Amino acid sequence: MVGKDILTHDGHCTYSPDGQWILSDGYPDRDGMQPLLLFRPSDSRLLTLGTFHLSKPPSVDLRCDLHPRWSRDGKYICIDSAHDNDLRQIYLLEVSSIISR
Repeated sequence: MVGKDILTHDGHCTYSPDGQWILSDGYPDRDGMQPLLLFRPSDSRLLTLGTFHLSKPPSVDLRCDLHPRWSRDGKYICIDSAHDNDLRQIYLLEVSSIISR
């Protein structure tokens, strides 16, 4: 088991290109805020990169999970989100300074 008692919910998980970090999203809380998480198994370091509002869609087919994924060089993370005026967008987050610590 990876992240026992730390990663307590299933998400869309993927390892960084160097294999040092796990990127995941989580389920939205009761306010509709969905976390974007980075976890380093070697020392159990968990970072919340942000939370994004997941509005309640009119149908399940229109839901927009974060589906986080890494760039090939591991310097960026890309997510899907509709937190800005309920418009589905792709966002790019630069994380090289965070994962180099």
